[in-house]
Amino acid sequence: MRGNGNDDEKRIISLVSDLERLSERRYEPCYSDFLSESEQFIARRELDFSGRRDFMMWGGYEEAQRAVLCVYPEYSRPQTEDFPFEAVNLSFRRSASLTHRDFLGALMSVGIKREAVGDIVIGEGVATFFLKKELLPYVSGQIEKIGREGVTFCGKGVDLDAVSQQYEEKSGTVSSLRLDAVICECANLSRSKAQQAVRSGLAAVNSRLVFDSDHKIGDGDKISLRGFGKFIVRCDGSLSKKGKYRITVLKYK
Repeated sequence: MRGNGNDDEKRIISLVSDLERLSERRYEPCYSDFLSESEQFIARRELDFSGRRDFMMWGGYEEAQRAVLCVYPEYSRPQTEDFPFEAVNLSFRRSASLTHRDFLGALMSVGIKREAVGDIVIGEGVATFFLKKELLPYVSGQIEKIGREGVTFCGKGVDLDAVSQQYEEKSGTVSSLRLDAVICECANLSRSKAQQAVRSGLAAVNSRLVFDSDHKIGDGDKISLRGFGKFIVRCDGSLSKKGKYRITVLKYK
């Protein structure tokens, strides 16, 4: 484990160490609160550095931005339904213009801490948010309005169609399919800054940290770059007239 960094980084490093120690002592899966994307990066980096492979991140659906870390003993991998949170659904008037900030503010106003809440996904007349299980009875008895709009709890469980991820799409060309070259296109960085980001442990491909700038990116690979977001890369190997690879980048909204 590394001990350098700011207070937030040190807190996550300490959290990872505590989860590893508790899991080994109790020989059972141990779970964190919800972690932001940057906190997940730090946790994954530290687990990779320590050689730990018995862990998983889960936020309720595949593209969740906030997730819970589980560290577990060998051969005791938990199922996603074992994670200590629920998907909660609230219905409201379809014409209401409620936002993520409105729902988060309502939860904070009744004393719920940010780390107890995962993603909040707003649809037409329904919102799904992920909440630590033990808080559900309290929250369901406290929240009747979001802003001036009346809301109704309408069950648990996640509708995968309702929480499907949306993307911003752009097309471009890269001189090669090396990780640093693709990051340049994804995040509008210079080659030197992209290489520095990779060397610093800020880049992950398909949820695993990659420290080699020349790592080859394939069609459908998911790249996470701390501080810049998550991307899916589409490339069929076709070349432009100038001999560059054509790629399409889908950036998670």
